[in-house]
Amino acid sequence: MSQNPLGTSINTDMESEFTEFPDRINLAIDRAGGAKKLAEKMGMSTSVLRSWRSGNSDPSRSSLLKMAKASDLSISWLASGEGSPYHDTPPPQQVSACIDLDSLEDVITKTRQLFLKQKINLRPEAEARIIRLVYEFYLRQGHQLDEASLNNIIELASFR
Repeated sequence: MSQNPLGTSINTDMESEFTEFPDRINLAIDRAGGAKKLAEKMGMSTSVLRSWRSGNSDPSRSSLLKMAKASDLSISWLASGEGSPYHDTPPPQQVSACIDLDSLEDVITKTRQLFLKQKINLRPEAEARIIRLVYEFYLRQGHQLDEASLNNIIELASFR
């Protein structure tokens, strides 16, 4: 047993069942990095979490969905306690281990340099989408794009 940020005990043994809703909330709090972080990620106050945890009120469906996303837990498990608390996807720390950060940094740098060189001014979302396409291409091909190919992707993606 350990203490969560609300000062209550939680069972950290993942094999045990969390039959009570407050126990599942405590796990969500723990996985999100604390009550304050979970509340921030959900866009609400910690007092709301305390109210749910104490059984004074229940979250709405949309709040339950926000909690599931913020804690990376299964929404059906949070609601019912049935099934697995985890998704079939690897936890975020495992996903980040698959990212080649040096190559990603290189792709961002080269792409931004071409944007500046060609005086391309895009919305941040469009710019991020192009950088993502270039990085995904790099992952599939195993090598960086030459400048001509990079220019073609930028031109196609920016609809110039």
